[in-house]
Amino acid sequence: MNHIVGILVVIIILLTQDYLSTRKNPYLGGIIPLVYIGVISFFFNRLMDSNDNSSTWVILIVALCGLLSSWISGRERFKKKRQKELDRIELQNL
Repeated sequence: MNHIVGILVVIIILLTQDYLSTRKNPYLGGIIPLVYIGVISFFFNRLMDSNDNSSTWVILIVALCGLLSSWISGRERFKKKRQKELDRIELQNL
């Protein structure tokens, strides 16, 4: 049951990140990566208490890269959608 809750939390975080990164304000998509960095900084010593430090680093870096790539892809989708709307408006004006 614990694993299911963890998976649901990750899915909710990723969906929220995807939603925030496609909004008009580009800084909204940066909220979750900044919060992630803050939480990791706060609990850094506790995370490094385990014996396998290399896997902990890999997990931290992969998660941050995933959040940032989601932010970047959301911004690109927003720009494409906006450009498509501008092209459609320009076509109607002709």
